[in-house]
Amino acid sequence: MKHFFSALACCCCLCLLSCSENEKNTAKCDPSRPVVFTDFSPKEGSVRTRLYITGDNFGNDASRIHVNVGGKEAKVIGANGKEIYCMVPKRSYDGNITVKIDGDNGETITDFTFEDEFTYHAKQTVGTLIRKVDENGNSSWIEGPFEKAAIASGDWMVMGHPKYGKKAYLGSWHDGLYVLDMETETLSKLFGNMHSKMESFTFTSEGDTLLIPDDNGKGEGNERPTVYYALRSEGFRKHRVYCYGPCSYSCVSHPDDHTLFFTSWKEGGVWKKDGTYDATNGKWIPKLCFKLSTLVQVDGSNLHLVMHPSGKYMYIVGEKVSAILRSDYDFDKKEFTTPRVIAGHLSQNGYADGVGESARLDAIFQGVFVKNREYEEAGKEDVYDFYATEKWNCCVRKVTPEGVVTTYAGRSNITADGKHYGYVDGDLRKEARFNQSTGIGYDEDTETFYVGEVENHSVRYITTE
Repeated sequence: MKHFFSALACCCCLCLLSCSENEKNTAKCDPSRPVVFTDFSPKEGSVRTRLYITGDNFGNDASRIHVNVGGKEAKVIGANGKEIYCMVPKRSYDGNITVKIDGDNGETITDFTFEDEFTYHAKQTVGTLIRKVDENGNSSWIEGPFEKAAIASGDWMVMGHPKYGKKAYLGSWHDGLYVLDMETETLSKLFGNMHSKMESFTFTSEGDTLLIPDDNGKGEGNERPTVYYALRSEGFRKHRVYCYGPCSYSCVSHPDDHTLFFTSWKEGGVWKKDGTYDATNGKWIPKLCFKLSTLVQVDGSNLHLVMHPSGKYMYIVGEKVSAILRSDYDFDKKEFTTPRVIAGHLSQNGYADGVGESARLDAIFQGVFVKNREYEEAGKEDVYDFYATEKWNCCVRKVTPEGVVTTYAGRSNITADGKHYGYVDGDLRKEARFNQSTGIGYDEDTETFYVGEVENHSVRYITTE
């Protein structure tokens, strides 16, 4: 009985302490007294840095305190009247720190901005969006939430037009097209394999039409469909023939005049739809603009085309090409001209960062143009860098308009096990590894890359935090 009363007394004390603590934690900022801001620390850091703001009369109700760091809302974790504890949000590039405290009716009691600025250190990391494999490292397509979804291969990726929501479209040669909805975080199938082989796909500049090249098995001639189109208004479900010609692996639609260009296997040809008038049947047929064989000895190649946002030129890459080629657009003739090497060497593959032909590449598969803010501020004519997946070197390369090639992500810790490939998330160059990186897309709003992989059966992301 004695022990019972002792325990009861302890419980009562704990209850009283708890009530006292609750009252303390909900103490308000006193509007009759000034709110004083003394300092903040630390003065610099990256995302998720613990930030402490000192002063007086803050109140203890964290829900009434709003901290903005570098133009981004920071999560306020706690306050004790004299100190506010919060976390630095990602991409807080602008270093201003502003604190607002609400009153009983939601009115602003104080709105204060520190004179000193917080120095934000951007941190880039590689993570995994979708990956699910069995004990043997194999996978198949599974639709559903990202955490439960799986992909067989991430061969080709295109970001949808932003006015239709945040979506990435992922395709593989024999499995059709899938949609990654970044807002609902779900993977769903758009359509299955409907043609001989879909190696790539693209949208028109407005995003309302999907263009699908087809490896129709015919090396020459204009009897078979080579490019199909599908309309967003029909849910991309119905495919119609857009062009007849030899087998095709990639196509682009010019952003200004919508002229269609596609590649074919024989001698690495690049064709223009409706480029030649056939008087015998009164129809327009494709015109051969140029072929890779004029630059290097090649019987055939499945080239991939990447249009520059300005429409002034396009890059030409491919699994069997060890260089990045640039073809300029003739706006009068509405044709692309014979290309030249921007980076890499047409007769020598390998791995080496460098400038122009001193760089060594091995199977640049796909790429995206990304606007560089520093180029804009400097008033450069071309403000886009080119980020490209490299299948056999298992990395993402960055190429400037001048042809300077650097490794952006992947191939980390080679000295540890002698391997440049694998599956590792983390720091771009100190930890991250890819395995046959092929598809790539870029979300300009969130500054996030998405990378599809063949051997890892995954969709990875590269983000600035």
